[in-house]
Amino acid sequence: MTTTNAQIAQDQISISEKDLSRKKDFAESLDQVSTAINQVLAWIAGLALLLMVFVVVGNGIFRSFYKPFAGATEVVGWLGAVSAAFGLGYTQVQRGYVEIDALVEHFPQAVQHILRGIILFICTGFCAMVSWQVVLYGLNIADNGNLSETMGIPFYPLIFLVALGFGALTLALLVDFLKQITGRC
Repeated sequence: MTTTNAQIAQDQISISEKDLSRKKDFAESLDQVSTAINQVLAWIAGLALLLMVFVVVGNGIFRSFYKPFAGATEVVGWLGAVSAAFGLGYTQVQRGYVEIDALVEHFPQAVQHILRGIILFICTGFCAMVSWQVVLYGLNIADNGNLSETMGIPFYPLIFLVALGFGALTLALLVDFLKQITGRC
């Protein structure tokens, strides 16, 4: 039995299509995980924002009648950090960031596709490094035993929450990158 070059080429195309299909399935599964994680974090970010409002309003009311909460400024700052960090990935999933493509929109579609892939790859790597460096910073703060100034409590867990937010953004960017290279964008 002899196989022709056409049959070999057809088999290779079939294998390539199966590989691409597996990559798309992986990207879809990762997309579902990323979306779920980032939706949960977005809800937590919303709750943190609501708590910020309660602390600020409560502090204002108590200040009028008695005295302000000790450490209200610290708590509001921590809640703001959690709210901002936990909203990063969800905003990426929803494509809520501004893209300035005044120059790129004049390029051919293929060049735009390649440039978007390169940018997503760079952004994914950058956010992964930021997340890792924030983890290292949190470990350093924990090792040093640093405490908040007013309330005197350890705040390194909040630093790890910020790292989690950047990790979720990294995951969302990775999913967008995989969609870009598999043609699902």
